[in-house]
Amino acid sequence: MRTAMLLTLPLVLAASCTPKTQAPEGVGPTVVAPQNLFLRNAFDADPTMYLGRFVPDSDEPIDESSAMQLPCSQHISYRKIDGGGVVYDEMFNASTEAAARVGVPLIANASIGASASQVVRVRYELTDKLVADIQDPAAFEACCSRAPDQCTERFIGEFIGGTGSVFYSSGQSAGAKGSGVSPSGGSGDLEFRHGMAWQRSIEFPRPIYFAFKTSRNQFTGQQVEGGCGPWTNAPPRSSQGRYFVGISMPMPTQMEARDTALRNGREQVIRYIAEGIDSGSLSVRVTQGLSNALQTQVEDARVVETAASGVARLVGDEAWCVEPTATPGGNVYVAKVLMFFPRAQEEAAIRAFADAAGIEAPENEIERGPRNEAPPDPTPGRDRTPSETSPQPSGDRGGRTTTRGGGR
Repeated sequence: MRTAMLLTLPLVLAASCTPKTQAPEGVGPTVVAPQNLFLRNAFDADPTMYLGRFVPDSDEPIDESSAMQLPCSQHISYRKIDGGGVVYDEMFNASTEAAARVGVPLIANASIGASASQVVRVRYELTDKLVADIQDPAAFEACCSRAPDQCTERFIGEFIGGTGSVFYSSGQSAGAKGSGVSPSGGSGDLEFRHGMAWQRSIEFPRPIYFAFKTSRNQFTGQQVEGGCGPWTNAPPRSSQGRYFVGISMPMPTQMEARDTALRNGREQVIRYIAEGIDSGSLSVRVTQGLSNALQTQVEDARVVETAASGVARLVGDEAWCVEPTATPGGNVYVAKVLMFFPRAQEEAAIRAFADAAGIEAPENEIERGPRNEAPPDPTPGRDRTPSETSPQPSGDRGGRTTTRGGGR
């Protein structure tokens, strides 16, 4: 049995040690974090004991301490991937305990919709990540099938390591810029981004694992083997984003079919972003120069494939269907996945597209608000009412590929 030595590295508190209070927020900009990205409640240099642990099936805010080591966790190992020193500026969900440990005020912030959890901003240089690796998918699937209660829908699939700073929202930037003083009363550094004031909470100057990402368990033991629902031909509609149906080519294994369907759906998102930039129908607008530069890249299959990997963390998979077909050489499988892309992630997707194409996208070239207001979706919320006008993946729109899907 491996003994993990946890080396706690110093966290440099940048804010005052005095208790923090936050003024009530008015109506203003809203920021959200990807649903599967979380700040850890304790930063350390060796989180491997948590990799592969299953997350409870609930909507409660989580951190790594709430994850469970179950019998099927034994089939989940990990591998270390070099981060290359890439700098990110992202939003993370933080449980109440995790937020308190890094000095985030416990009063909910209306601008981020926090209640039992909060959204924090982290600017960091990625040094490496530990990624879950299921080396024997068949054994893992068999384990979950034999004991469905030992496999939840999510497990900890990645730990993110690097150096950087954690920020929390101190209010809208209007008014904060004028005084140069934190609206929360703290003495930490202030930055202004996304139309909001952000106060530095802590810094972690040495490489450390500060966050984790949950992965969807494709084999919960309760998967429907066939009989795809109406969503495969008529995806739902939502005013909060767009649904896509990723479809695979016939593949020799279920895992390959699922990976290919995921990649297909993500490539549809990239083409949707490119079309939205051209038509001005997105919730963000870009300069004409950036628009022209991106439009020249959308026909490059390699750029689209790379960009699809970049938006993996922004697109959620909500329903699956795998259909087996008998052939003289054995069964082949076609997978279909219902994927949801939130409107709030359109700017992040544009930047992922630009990065894949090697195009610089300064912040002043992407702004909130469409060039042409698109008519509102008549269906409120993320309901499941099918729409006959929803686009279907066919031909060049999300063309099928046998390239295996990638993560972050």
